Amino acid sequence: MISFNLRFLFPIVILGLLSFSKSENERFKYYKPISKTQEIELFYLTWEDSNLPNFIKTSDYKKFVDKAELINYCFYVDSKDPEKRKFKIPLTTDKLIKKIPLKLKGKLFKTKQFDSTFPTPLFEDLRKTGDLKFKTENDEFLVFVLE
Repeated sequence: MISFNLRFLFPIVILGLLSFSKSENERFKYYKPISKTQEIELFYLTWEDSNLPNFIKTSDYKKFVDKAELINYCFYVDSKDPEKRKFKIPLTTDKLIKKIPLKLKGKLFKTKQFDSTFPTPLFEDLRKTGDLKFKTENDEFLVFVLE
C-alpha cells in the first residue's frame, strides 16, 4: 500500500519542482543579449524609487554623475542563481554602500519586460499601466546577468 501511494506522489513532486524552476527563470526568456561575457566595474546607486535600476559602470558614472542622462546608463543586475542576486557577501555589501567599485562578470541584455518578482514585485504592474516614474529608450531596460 505504501509503494502504491509513493508511485502517485512522485510525479506530483517532480511537477512541483519543475514549475518552481520554470517560474524562477521565467523572465530570462524575454532577455536579448547585447554583449559577450565581460567583467565590468560598477557602482551601486541608491534611489528613493525602488523600481529604478541601481547599477552603473564606473566610467559612465564619472561622465554623467551630475547630468539628467545618468539614469539612461543605469541597469539592473540579475542572475539565474537567486543567491547571487542578494549580494550577501559582507565585503560586497560594504563596497556597495560606500560606493567602492565592484567588479562583476556576466553579459549585458536588453528586455522590454520582466516577471512578477524582479526587479520588484510591483514593477511589471507599474510598467504595464505606464506608472513607472522614469522612461527608457525604446521602452527597453538594461540588465547585467551574472555568470
